[in-house]
Amino acid sequence: MQHIIKYTNRIVSVFMSLVVTTLCMHFPMKSSGSDEPDLKEMAEQLIVLVNEAREEEGLEPLYAVPYLCDMSYVRARECISMFSHERPDGSIFIDLVDYSLVPWKLSAENIAAGMDTPEATFNQWKNSPKHWSTIMSPDYTHIGVGVAYEPNSDYEWYWEQMFVSVDEDIRPSGELEGQYFPSKYKIVPESAGDLNGDGVIDSFDYVLLKQYLAKEVTFNPLQVESADLLPDGAITYSDAACLRNYILGKIDKLPLGLLDY
Repeated sequence: MQHIIKYTNRIVSVFMSLVVTTLCMHFPMKSSGSDEPDLKEMAEQLIVLVNEAREEEGLEPLYAVPYLCDMSYVRARECISMFSHERPDGSIFIDLVDYSLVPWKLSAENIAAGMDTPEATFNQWKNSPKHWSTIMSPDYTHIGVGVAYEPNSDYEWYWEQMFVSVDEDIRPSGELEGQYFPSKYKIVPESAGDLNGDGVIDSFDYVLLKQYLAKEVTFNPLQVESADLLPDGAITYSDAACLRNYILGKIDKLPLGLLDY
């Protein structure tokens, strides 16, 4: 069921159906990362997934807004004790947003619980037609995403997406930091093996590759290309061994050619 509330010329779209909500509640998975996950980085990854999916369908990407992400984090924390589009004080999610900072016309919220990675959570929403229709709606212009982790709670992981439509650019003002397109190419390797983008191939790159293989970190597409040191289209421990041998001076070039191994 789609619940619509009109505030003058503003509209709130809230999906309150128990069926839809249940689709985004799963039994928790143990975190594969550290005891202190980087929640902001996970939120950033989820925003990238949203914009990549929209790009595939020819839709405009959504601007991310740090202020909206902060509000989304508050909502994700609220979902720990009350997994609902209604807030603990009885108000609705958009009441959390200062209208003087974000003069929204249309807003919607997606929530999910239980999965411990951005990709798994994104797939939950992708498999729910109503949640997916929000993600793929051409009506929204800006997004905030929040992630909360509470190991002693029912579902451990809680995710929130806040979508709004704003006619104008949201510029820096007071506590609002402005808007941006999150980049999936923050780290730009300068050569094969330079996985952290500092222009030097050393033990830091080797450790980073081992962390990637252990699924403790994710790589952007440029890092994946840089890590394929045996040109076979896959990143394996053989690539890590190749990188280690280069750092130790046992081989003198990266990547290895097809006839070098």
